[in-house]
Amino acid sequence: MADISFGIFAIVFMLGCSAVLVRVAWLHWTDSDRAPGLRTYRYSSNPSVIRGHERGIVPLAGWLTALSLAMPLVLSGVEPVVAAGGLLILGSFLLLAAHTTIAWFNWPKALVPPHRRQEAGSVVEWFRERRTQRRTTSKAAVRGDARRKRRRS
Repeated sequence: MADISFGIFAIVFMLGCSAVLVRVAWLHWTDSDRAPGLRTYRYSSNPSVIRGHERGIVPLAGWLTALSLAMPLVLSGVEPVVAAGGLLILGSFLLLAAHTTIAWFNWPKALVPPHRRQEAGSVVEWFRERRTQRRTTSKAAVRGDARRKRRRS
């Protein structure tokens, strides 16, 4: 009896978590002011990472929902139903991969909320920031060398 009640509790908990995440994804998709931001939870200190995960919230909600729906199938114990749940779990990892590519590269655009499709991905922003830092440090180094040469002469 304890195993059954734990399984039921786990299923209800997972479905509740996925329902909350689907609501958050809907609010982000519609660009609602009520959409909770990850900045509130101190998820990361890098704003580019936070924006990336907020862009990829839709496939992340789909991933958790697929896992929540697969859990009762796997726990049922009936062999064909367990196999279907296993396939659903394996297929859900495509959504997790989509979340990662959206966070890093902002691709595929169809899964990105419409108001965030023009943004660059986290990796792209990191490379741009690195390039500008490299340019400013190299220009400063060139200026410093020129000043030293003037002082010597």
